[in-house]
Amino acid sequence: MSRSRLARFAAAAVGLALAALLVGAVVITPSSSNPPSPAGRGAVSVEAVSGPGDATDAIASLQARLRRVPADSGSWAALGLAYVQQARVSGDPTYYGKAAGAFRRSLREQPESNAPALTGQAALAAARHRFGRSLQLARQAQRINEYDSVSLGVMVDALVELGRYGEAFRELQRMVDLKPGVPSYSRVSYSYELRGDLRGAHYAMRQALKVAYSTDDKAFALFQLGELAWNQGDLSQAARRYRQGLTLAPSWVPNLYGLAKTAAARGDDAKAVARYERVIERLPQPQYLIEYADFLTSLDRPAEAAEQRDLIDAQVQLQRAAGVNLDLELAVYDASNGREYEALTATRAAWKERKGVFVEDAYAWALHVNGKDRKALTHAIAAERIGMRNALFAFHRGMIEKSLGMVPEATRSLERALEINPYFSPLLAPQARQALIELRRSG
Repeated sequence: MSRSRLARFAAAAVGLALAALLVGAVVITPSSSNPPSPAGRGAVSVEAVSGPGDATDAIASLQARLRRVPADSGSWAALGLAYVQQARVSGDPTYYGKAAGAFRRSLREQPESNAPALTGQAALAAARHRFGRSLQLARQAQRINEYDSVSLGVMVDALVELGRYGEAFRELQRMVDLKPGVPSYSRVSYSYELRGDLRGAHYAMRQALKVAYSTDDKAFALFQLGELAWNQGDLSQAARRYRQGLTLAPSWVPNLYGLAKTAAARGDDAKAVARYERVIERLPQPQYLIEYADFLTSLDRPAEAAEQRDLIDAQVQLQRAAGVNLDLELAVYDASNGREYEALTATRAAWKERKGVFVEDAYAWALHVNGKDRKALTHAIAAERIGMRNALFAFHRGMIEKSLGMVPEATRSLERALEINPYFSPLLAPQARQALIELRRSG
C-alpha cells in the first residue's frame, strides 16, 4: 500500500507522501516572526479536531453548541472536520456524508470568505481520494486566509498525491515557516523519505515527537518513527516505537498494526495472528485486511485468507458507497488476485490525473500482469526517479526485468528489494528470494 495512505493516515498518512531533482531540499527553519492569522467572522480552529485521535468528544461538544447557536458557521465547519477525523479513526465511512452536510450548512450560514468550510471540504475530498478537487478547494481557502496552516497542509498533501513535487516542496517550506509543529514536521519527514534521505526523515520526525504535546500527537509521531524503521528492515527499532505509541494511546490502532506485522516478520505466527485479529476487529480498513489475508496465505491457511478477502470486498463496497475512490489503492491487490484487467483500467485512469511515484509503480505492475512488460519497465524505472528506497518498487521492477530476460538487471533490483527491507511482504519477499535463485542458476 501507498506510504501516503498510512502517513496521511495519519496522513495522512497521512498516510501517509517530493523530489530533490525538481527543487532544493526542504529545511526545518522555524520562523519566530510568523504573522497572526486574520480572525474573520466565523473563524474556527479546525486543527483542534484534526489530529489522529478519536473525535467523539469534539463531535458531542459541537453538536451541543449548534443546538444553542444553529447559525454558527464556524462550529458547523469544525463539526465537519470532526466527522472526517472520526471516519478515519473508526473506519466508518458514513461519517463522510455527515461531514459533507456540515460543510454545506456552514457555507449556507456564511457563503462568503468561509475559509474553514472550504478547508474542511478540501480535507473531505482528500479523504475520499479526490485530490484534484482537494487541491482546488484548499487553494480557495488559502486565497481567503494565506496564514492558515491547516489548509496549507491539505494543499501540500494534494500536490504530493498528484505528483507535483516541486510545488509541494515550496508550499511545504512555507508551512514550516508559518507554523512549525507536528503537522509540518511530519510532512517534512515524509518528503525526505520520498527522496531517499532517511537520516533527514528520522530527524524531522524526531522533531515532531519533541514538539508533540498531546498523547495522540506523540502516538502518531512514534508510529511514523516505527514506519521509518520498518521500511528499513529494522524490526527491533520498529517494534520499540510501535510499542511506545501503543502504551501512550492503547485505543489508536496503527501502532497495534505495526506490532502485528513485526511479529509476523519475526516468525511469531500466533502473536501476529492475535494482533491482526484485534486490528481487524477494531478497524477493518482494506489495507489491514489485505495484509492480513496475505499473511494467512503465507501460513497456508487459505480458508481464513478467503474470509479476509470477502471482508475486503464488503469494505470496498462500503467505502465506495460513501464516495471514496479506492481504485488505485486496490490496483496492486487486484493485479495479484485474478483481476488483472480491472487493475490496468484503474491505474491507467489514475495515471491521467495523478503523476506520483506510487501511481506510476502501480501502473507498471498492472501493465506487467497484463503482459505489457516493455511499457511496464519504463514506468517501473520512472517510479524510482525521486530516489525513494522502497522495497516493493524494487521488487516490481526486478520481476518485470526478469520477465524480459534481463538477468543482471533483475538480479540487482531484487537484491536491492531485500536489502531495503527483507520483510516487506509475507508473500512477495519469498517470491523475490525464489526469483533470485532462478536468476543465479540461469546466469
